[in-house]
Amino acid sequence: MRKDVKRSCCLHLHSINLKVEYKSNEEPETHNIEQMKHFITTLLFTLMVLSNMNLSAQTLSSTPDSTTVTGNDIVEVAMKYIGVPYRSGRMNPKIGFDCSGFTTYVFKKENIQLTRSSRSQFTEGIEIAHRTELQKGDLVFFSGSRTSRTTIGHVGIVTDVNPETGVFSFIHASRSGIRISSSTEPYYAKRYVGARRILA
Repeated sequence: MRKDVKRSCCLHLHSINLKVEYKSNEEPETHNIEQMKHFITTLLFTLMVLSNMNLSAQTLSSTPDSTTVTGNDIVEVAMKYIGVPYRSGRMNPKIGFDCSGFTTYVFKKENIQLTRSSRSQFTEGIEIAHRTELQKGDLVFFSGSRTSRTTIGHVGIVTDVNPETGVFSFIHASRSGIRISSSTEPYYAKRYVGARRILA
């Protein structure tokens, strides 16, 4: 009887010892797994942050402004809207444009902000003293049909210019819609006031 009890106790102790030994061997492995999970999670988070920073940097570097946009870029955008009707006070290609609404919209498509009226746009950028110095994308200003010859009432965008004569063509929101006109047309020839360069 004592031998059986003694044997049972020995077996029980041996079992306990095995469990303790197994548990002690298991804990480092579990700890290592947890460390690995933490490392992987941290690594993935770091990679995600770096990726977002890279995308933001690319977006900023590719965003156009007045120093990177060319006159050809402005004209290319403007030409897409030929035929859109004239609508007073509007700035929507699906509805229509007025003259300053059109210029504001076109430059905004290239991430360049203009004020909303032709009179205020006449104060922006730099003045072009002579017509022979005009370039594509410059703004040209005219007096309105119901205003004095010096009061700004209309604005357009230069699409082409003869550097020798200063004769230019321009795209604008006329009463018949978005179209290209020439500075030689009598109506505009006698109402031309000046020009401004928005692009650097």
